[in-house]
Amino acid sequence: MDLKLFEIKETTVSHADGHISVSKTPKVTGKGQQYFINRYLGQ
Repeated sequence: MDLKLFEIKETTVSHADGHISVSKTPKVTGKGQQYFINRYLGQ
């Protein structure tokens, strides 16, 4: 599904023991918000 309804936000986290991890969070784009509102409200 390549409609660009979501984007992945990557955040780096530095831990106390020195290692770094990357947290990935899916975010809904503005286009995605409009898509889902129209889809579920039946417009």
